[in-house]
Amino acid sequence: MSAPLIDKYRKMATFDWRKLKAAVEGEEHVRLKAEVVAKMKSEPIFHRDYRVLSREEHREVVHQRWKKIVEWGLFKDPYSDLENFHALTETLEAYDQGTSARLFLHGNVFGAAVKSMGTERHKELVEKIENNEVCISIRDSAHSHSATHVVVYAQLHVDGKNEGLHGFVIQVRCPRSFQTLPGITIGDMGSKPGCWQGVENGWMEFKNHRAPLSALLNKGCDITPDGKYVTSFKSASEKQSVSLGTLSVGRLGIIAKGMMACTFASTIAIRYSVARRQFGPEKGVENEVPVLEYPLQQYRLFPYLSAAICIRIFQKTFVERFTEYMMRVMMGEKSEELSEFSKEVHALSSGAKPVATWLGVESLGEARKACGGHGFLHMSRLNTLRDDNDPSQTFEGENFMILQQTSNILLGKVRSLGSIDTPMSTMSFLNKNPSKFSSWSSNPVDDVLSAYRYLAYHLLQMTASDANKLKNSGKNAFEVRNEIQVHRAVNLSIAYTEHTMIDWVQKFLEDVEDSTVKNVLQKVLNLFSLFLLERHLATLYITGYASGGKFGEELREKLRLAVAEIKPESMALVDSIAPDDFILHSALGASDGRAYDHIMEEFRKYTNEQPRWVCDLAQFLQKRSQHAKL
Repeated sequence: MSAPLIDKYRKMATFDWRKLKAAVEGEEHVRLKAEVVAKMKSEPIFHRDYRVLSREEHREVVHQRWKKIVEWGLFKDPYSDLENFHALTETLEAYDQGTSARLFLHGNVFGAAVKSMGTERHKELVEKIENNEVCISIRDSAHSHSATHVVVYAQLHVDGKNEGLHGFVIQVRCPRSFQTLPGITIGDMGSKPGCWQGVENGWMEFKNHRAPLSALLNKGCDITPDGKYVTSFKSASEKQSVSLGTLSVGRLGIIAKGMMACTFASTIAIRYSVARRQFGPEKGVENEVPVLEYPLQQYRLFPYLSAAICIRIFQKTFVERFTEYMMRVMMGEKSEELSEFSKEVHALSSGAKPVATWLGVESLGEARKACGGHGFLHMSRLNTLRDDNDPSQTFEGENFMILQQTSNILLGKVRSLGSIDTPMSTMSFLNKNPSKFSSWSSNPVDDVLSAYRYLAYHLLQMTASDANKLKNSGKNAFEVRNEIQVHRAVNLSIAYTEHTMIDWVQKFLEDVEDSTVKNVLQKVLNLFSLFLLERHLATLYITGYASGGKFGEELREKLRLAVAEIKPESMALVDSIAPDDFILHSALGASDGRAYDHIMEEFRKYTNEQPRWVCDLAQFLQKRSQHAKL
């Protein structure tokens, strides 16, 4: 129980962590989050210990917390009060993803679907959604106990013709009795790991259910009273853009889950690594050093610290651009440019969601191992968080599957190489055939981006070439699409996404005014970009970007140097991203650095326990003793 060293590490920093937090998140966002935390601390329903709840207990407490948040009346429409909404959802995501899901899915995903695809005839329902007079869900995540309405995506058949995928909003229960309506059966999916035990994922079956015509979300299309299908969309792609964009909103939220996972992993493990001392240059307990001093521990943890910060910056930028897109959709705009905007949003969200969530889950696994046996304890929260974030890899589409959405859109640009122009300019770098590696410059991020441009361009060419060969050999479109994924389309989607992430963070840094904050964020981006690129080393060599071992060895040398440069800044960087201890809820990761005090405090709650089965054990041992004497 030695004195904590955490403050010693904090004093090593070259910057004020509060200024960095304000620069990355925005002062107003930081203030609003603090207000939400204060509200939560004042309500007993949000206080918790490390006890594991049953499914029924978990769902009831999520319901009670959701009800309390609704009673606070912070906002009605997420898009009219984005600052409050983002502050609340981020705080809840860190506190408990189950509670966050209850709020976010209702207000931002399902509500947005009705608003963006509905018309004046859905105005009354939108008001009820905003006032929380109904509980609305979506078909693939239906709330098994509480949903009164659902948004269903289904094929619309009119006069024997399939008009394609459309959105419908359908009432499934009476909001007073909660009895299901005729022709509808709803059930639960059973127990799940982590916080998702508190979320009512369910299944729904329709049998001869008749819904009114008003169920069709009819922005841009409708069925006339005499049964004719009409549409104002000029093309199928324009019609698809409305639903594609709406579906992307969920993926943007899931990108933030990856960021939050990296935040928790690095906060808990780095703070614990200062408290945990082991070995030293000389024998004796007094000579033991914090495990954070070991370069291998730094190499295992610091890249995820950089990922937490860089993914946050990227996601914040993406949300701003997506909000612009959604406002144009809700205003009823129909244009080829907006259709192109939708495709780009869809391509990037389908790539960024896998990249961010894979990093997040990976970070929690590494953090848990880096904390040794104590990381395995429930009170560390690392294992629970790993369970909580595991499904982020399959939410809104399994990661490998939705990466195909990204590569499909990129492959569609092959014929336009040289003249690609998209609203967010994430694909314009593909217009030029990039050069091979020659030498490193003074800016490693520029060098990394150059390598990514080469990688993405050549992966696009190779994937397109393989697709043409397969097509010419007689393969159908389904076979072609499946056979170009391994080593080709998947890598292409990831390279395009990671290039955009790094590029957007670099552009963000250009506008940071405080020089000390800017310098440390540059160190963070250096590490993040080198860490990601190193994973593509083999493919870079295969595609001819470099030859010989020099490029690879220098890349790894720069990566090790980038890790070392983060070390004196690491504790202040953790402080800049760490949630309040009340939200963090980890004995290992508390901000006071007294991990072992908190561990022992929890241990002592189980002093001299006498479980009921001990009596049975005593009787069993006595019988065995008597049997032995015979």
